[in-house]
Amino acid sequence: VIFLKLCDRLHNMRTLDAMKDTKQLAISSETQYLYIPLAHRLGLYNIKTELEELVMKYTNPEKYREVSQLVNASLGKEEQLAQCLTEPIRKMLDDNGYRYTLTSRVKSIYSCWKKMEQKGVAFEEIFDLYAMRIILDVPLNHEKEECFKVYALITSKFPPNPERFRDWINTPKNNGYESLHTTVM
Repeated sequence: VIFLKLCDRLHNMRTLDAMKDTKQLAISSETQYLYIPLAHRLGLYNIKTELEELVMKYTNPEKYREVSQLVNASLGKEEQLAQCLTEPIRKMLDDNGYRYTLTSRVKSIYSCWKKMEQKGVAFEEIFDLYAMRIILDVPLNHEKEECFKVYALITSKFPPNPERFRDWINTPKNNGYESLHTTVM
């Protein structure tokens, strides 16, 4: 039932243009305070992200347009990123016999805006606009050591920014999240 309500709300948000401004704000506010946290809690991150984007579009349209233009202007670098980063990392992992899933993403407009507001940084200072995720397929009892081996492998070719390293494997987040995050040059 909750999933159906989230899907219904997502559909409503997608078609909000047809409603009056006051209705748009009321539905967006309710979505922000109830449905987005619910989607996040249930692990429905694609729905959460799209709802955040749509809420921002209606509650803060000027900033939405501004950040959207900045993100769109920086698109196209993904191919360059794939050639100089993704392909060599795939080769390193393959050559070392790892089984893995590698995905990449462009940070959402809402997420960029949130970082700019909370951290007081300019768009150009967002270092994780493009991110890559490597999920290793290794036995549970070797997860930690294999993650650090892959980290060492990648940083042997791509120098890391030491100020941008997060170790949530040795100190997991409160929700159980375990991962290594770094920024490489």
